[in-house]
Amino acid sequence: MRLPLFALHTVLFPHLPLPLQIFEERYRAMTRDLVADGSAWGGRFVVAAITDGSEIEPVGREAAQPTIAARIGTVAEVRHAEQFADGRWALLAVGVERVRFGPADRTGPYAVVEAEALPELVGDTDDDRLLPAVQVALDRYLETVKRLVASTASVGGDVQEISRVTASLDEILKPFRLPEDPLAASYAIGGMLQIELGRKQRLLELPDAATRLRAELDLLRRETVLLGEGSMPPLGANDVRYNRN
Repeated sequence: MRLPLFALHTVLFPHLPLPLQIFEERYRAMTRDLVADGSAWGGRFVVAAITDGSEIEPVGREAAQPTIAARIGTVAEVRHAEQFADGRWALLAVGVERVRFGPADRTGPYAVVEAEALPELVGDTDDDRLLPAVQVALDRYLETVKRLVASTASVGGDVQEISRVTASLDEILKPFRLPEDPLAASYAIGGMLQIELGRKQRLLELPDAATRLRAELDLLRRETVLLGEGSMPPLGANDVRYNRN
């Protein structure tokens, strides 16, 4: 399938939402085409993580070095679009399926790629202890993040700020019950883990849900220990925001 390419400093997993603010002209053109009646793209585009370069289109001498993105990404489908008076757009898209794609065709107003859907495999999940173990690890991870962010905000913060942060954390990091479907569970955890982009990309690329869940179990346990020791910066209360192209 031939679809537009949107390269971001983000790894999108299937089934998960992706809010976007569109202000760059090439992506405004892409958005107009995506939401047009009878769109050739059917409201879908490929989201791929940037491995080298900027989300903003390079100009001048940098234009000779286009942004490089991972060759495995996720098809996103526009579920809501709103255009503002100044021409910007606010989009809400949702991940649909993983794809592998080839070199981008940049001859048009925005990049387009030929993408091939990757198989959605469950893998060896015969061990009925895997999902419960991941759930326990996820609960501990979220609680550790919440505790650390709250304690950080309380240092030198005023009462109103501390209350705002606490309320934000209660909403962002509320207990989450994993789906019983291993594939959906593996994608949900991939989206929640606050880890380096390269690690998230490797999770996306793993061949099946069981392998992904086992990798995520190790990561959840590792991140919980590091956060508990104060060795890593956690997710801040203001860190959930729109992706800007």
